[in-house]
Amino acid sequence: MSRWNRGAWLLLASVLSGGGGCAALSCQPATIEVARKDARARVSTQSHGLYRTTETGRLEPVVRPEIVREYWVESRDGEWYRVPQDRFEAAEIGGSIEVCR
Repeated sequence: MSRWNRGAWLLLASVLSGGGGCAALSCQPATIEVARKDARARVSTQSHGLYRTTETGRLEPVVRPEIVREYWVESRDGEWYRVPQDRFEAAEIGGSIEVCR
């Protein structure tokens, strides 16, 4: 196994074990006071691992438009934070909530 392959496998193992993923590096928990809440929806094309064969014999992923819901809370200082649905539903305006910065 080449040096590059070994390094790639070690990095992948580290990320999957939670020891080096981006979320772990970028999330700094903070408690904010909720000023506003906003539920948003957008259309996104998603592939679910299904493929089709084109007229020329090439394989292409089957993509379908889906509605993606996002939940956001605004702090008293005007910053918006994306939060999971359960935390959004539990948050009350004027109350405190823990978010990732």
